[in-house]
Amino acid sequence: MSWWRNFKLKTRSGYKKIMLPFGRFIGKMGISPNAISMISAVFAIASATMYAFQGRVGTFQYWWAIGFPLMFIAGMLDVVDGSVARAMGKTTKFGQVLDPVMDRFVEFCYLMGIAIGNYTFEPLESLWAPIATISVAAWCLFSFAGMIFASYSRARGESVAHMSVESVGIMERREKIAILVLGNILYIWWPVALPFGIILVGLLSFITTIQRMFYIRKLMIEIGNEDSDTQNASEEHKEENVKIEIE
Repeated sequence: MSWWRNFKLKTRSGYKKIMLPFGRFIGKMGISPNAISMISAVFAIASATMYAFQGRVGTFQYWWAIGFPLMFIAGMLDVVDGSVARAMGKTTKFGQVLDPVMDRFVEFCYLMGIAIGNYTFEPLESLWAPIATISVAAWCLFSFAGMIFASYSRARGESVAHMSVESVGIMERREKIAILVLGNILYIWWPVALPFGIILVGLLSFITTIQRMFYIRKLMIEIGNEDSDTQNASEEHKEENVKIEIE
């Protein structure tokens, strides 16, 4: 996994350099990174609405075709806000909290819209019954749970163990966007492509969670954090016993 992580770190570094001029251009328009994050939420809600209309509202059969570009714009805005912050030197602690929160909100809106809309595995009922019998809404819940676990494992690893978990694991935001974009494009010819993309993102997100947990555990043992945590807990326990004896 180390070579894959190094590859992703290098590509991310190059990507950040490429995006700096664009971030500087947007920043000169006077739009703050936090404002861009909030605007992405508006596009996410609009996208979810369009996906939810599919097969549910009117006879128009291409609501998803409107929802897809809106979702893509929301995803790109989540990328742009970081570029603007770096280019303009406006990186703030609140922005570092707001950005991942908005990322999860965009993902939630996208999956919620699809869960409400009429998307099924009917073409596979005679070929792959186990998947076809489970509703797309259930798979959306599965996928969102995987995203949350992957995100939370990174957040806890960085806050508790004070280590960088960046680019650890097979599924990160860029990979998620790529799979979902591909699923939407193939949906034109293969209706089950979109639900399959959602399942794949969820599955790879759970795998990423496991990879991150093993990475965090290994690194904590190497730097001795586990021993220190155990020692601190033991000392705290002793202090509590002393307090009880004194009382």
